[in-house]
Amino acid sequence: RSSKPPGCSPRFAGVAVPTGCAAGRAPRAPSTRSDIRDCTAEPPYLPPTATNTTARLAVLRGILRTHGVHAYIVPSTDAHMSEYISERDARLGWLTGFTGSAGTAVVTRDKAALWTDSRYWTQAERELDCNWELQRTRTPPSIATWILKEVPAEGNVSLDPFLFSIGRAG
Repeated sequence: RSSKPPGCSPRFAGVAVPTGCAAGRAPRAPSTRSDIRDCTAEPPYLPPTATNTTARLAVLRGILRTHGVHAYIVPSTDAHMSEYISERDARLGWLTGFTGSAGTAVVTRDKAALWTDSRYWTQAERELDCNWELQRTRTPPSIATWILKEVPAEGNVSLDPFLFSIGRAG
């Protein structure tokens, strides 16, 4: 007899068990909060604070295809690596709708993801639409790993070189 809560499958060697079940808790129910997005609902629920980025992404993806680019990286920085940037330099905010001060977005021909740290997870869930996957870490290896999975082996990755320092690029 299993001691796991209802809704949890038994543990088998080599089979991933959902986090809640592994911890002895039942799987989480869909959020009942109305201030964050719910992309699993049908139709998806977006709070009034979310920005519709469908048209922006379509234009960017058209440019990517025209130039043979498979992914484009957009940081939250400006050309001076300032901690606080002016509204006209808020490229990440314009593209994603996310207004937090720390984040990096990657747009491919068919996916879009935003990395930010834990200070901004709830804010991102309030501001992103369902075109975006929220990656709950900001470490460069996770961004690089995601790009390696999403971009073909001979694919091109592009970025604005004025928005990255040599130290950050390495």
